[in-house]
Amino acid sequence: MLTYPEALEQIRSLAKPLPLEHVPLTQALNRILAQPIFADRDYPPFNRAAMDGIAIRVADWQQGFREFQIQDTLFAGTETATRLAAGACYKIMTGAACPPDADTVIRKEDIHYTAHGTALIQLTTLTAGQHIAKQAEDLQQNALAISAPRVCDSALIGTLAALGIQQVPVYQMPSVAIVTTGNEVVPVDQQPARFQIRNSNQHLLRALCATCQLPLRSCQHAADEPEALKAALQQALQQQLILINGGVSAGEADYVPQILRELDITVQLHKVAIKPGKPLLVGTLPEGKLIFALPGNPLSCFTTFKLFVEEYLHRALGFTHERFQMGKLQHSRSKKTTLDEFFPVFRQPGTTGYSWKPHHGSGDITATVGCAGIGWHRHDQQLLPGNDHIPILPLHPFLPII
Repeated sequence: MLTYPEALEQIRSLAKPLPLEHVPLTQALNRILAQPIFADRDYPPFNRAAMDGIAIRVADWQQGFREFQIQDTLFAGTETATRLAAGACYKIMTGAACPPDADTVIRKEDIHYTAHGTALIQLTTLTAGQHIAKQAEDLQQNALAISAPRVCDSALIGTLAALGIQQVPVYQMPSVAIVTTGNEVVPVDQQPARFQIRNSNQHLLRALCATCQLPLRSCQHAADEPEALKAALQQALQQQLILINGGVSAGEADYVPQILRELDITVQLHKVAIKPGKPLLVGTLPEGKLIFALPGNPLSCFTTFKLFVEEYLHRALGFTHERFQMGKLQHSRSKKTTLDEFFPVFRQPGTTGYSWKPHHGSGDITATVGCAGIGWHRHDQQLLPGNDHIPILPLHPFLPII
């Protein structure tokens, strides 16, 4: 049985770079940028007024001028063909191009406009170049504007638009098939009998896939019966990433490992020394398709997806940073096993660090509700002292650690 670090290395070795595609900017939200973006011109592309007010030559101020004749009014998107006369100024609006012969902007709050068309400056000191965003101070033409890979969040979408990127280079995410198993499992819209449960894991996996921008192409449920399970898996293998839930342990009705071998799947790993999620199985096909068989209990399903499926995607998308970050665990936690244990952690308003709460095993359907991440209790630590710093896996799969 592999240790958790050994299993991670195995997963990473299976991750191959995903192909690139271009999508319209309007469809790029939350996709993963696949190529760096460079500035097509200087930003700002001209000296730009950062305040409403007047634009003057600081040399005129230095020569004693305090009242300036308004020579022209400049709005954003316009320019002037006139040059400033001595002691004259432009009335200028925020965002307007500041002409070369004006090198300082005085904000309107520091000006008194007179009835005879002049602007009286009500300051005792000023600085040359104040309230002007200089050409290229943000980006020079051809400079790196956005590095990759990174999530195309709303702020990045706005920057891409400013840079004129209409077709965004993003990674093409692998198509997904989900197969849930179990005779006791019924659809969510069906009233379960006394010894049945609703198929919550199917919807959990759907949601996890949607968070990762994975296109779901097939979703089936199969009974714990070899032929039915084999038929469902054969259909699922048409996709690039296959997620199987349940039937992967060592019970008499756990047929998944046997059937995967019958379908010529190479089992890369089966069972990891972790809790929850020990029965995890990962297999491959020659054409590079990946199969993750995740344990059936809800907390095990959630945890193994976050730890292993997202690790595979993280590497296939070109991210190299470690996904865990250190966070303070407010209260002590002890364990009796020698396994690496993973548990939901929570954040409370007005507090620092993370808390945790007991749950009733990996079948507890509410164990992860409201959690902020997953804490890691290492195998060689029986006790995590209160206020100790531990590795914590954030909920979002692809955000860089700052």
